[in-house]
Amino acid sequence: MASALVFAIALAAAAAPAVLDDDPSGLLGLTPTEAIDRLGPPLSVSALRGGESWQDDVAFSYPEGYTLFLYGDRVWQLRLAPPYAGSILGLFLGDPADKAYALLGQPFESGPDRLAYRLRHDDFPVRLLLVIAEGSVIDAYLYRSDV
Repeated sequence: MASALVFAIALAAAAAPAVLDDDPSGLLGLTPTEAIDRLGPPLSVSALRGGESWQDDVAFSYPEGYTLFLYGDRVWQLRLAPPYAGSILGLFLGDPADKAYALLGQPFESGPDRLAYRLRHDDFPVRLLLVIAEGSVIDAYLYRSDV
């Protein structure tokens, strides 16, 4: 039994791409089956309780540093966090916040710990939230803003 679990974990780690597309918004809206077909099985699956029942999510976590959040039967949010090594719209984790301004322009909302951008998407509104600490991007959330 233990060897089957080790094999399943190794398979999950081997199947997941280390780096996603520079614009990973194509993952938003996928069903769980489509997400697993594209990224492989997640290393872990967890339920996250929100303040309201409509805020409850299922999270598919990958060891490469990204997490897909599902509401109902669709991916509605993607988180990129360390150790993620790829870029998102030309930004890398650890880049200075000024680089976000240079690449993406003026955010629609900002504060000392965040920059929020509205992004173009054909099917639904998408936002990018960059979490800032000590002047650098430390975390990124790409999400459907209509959910």
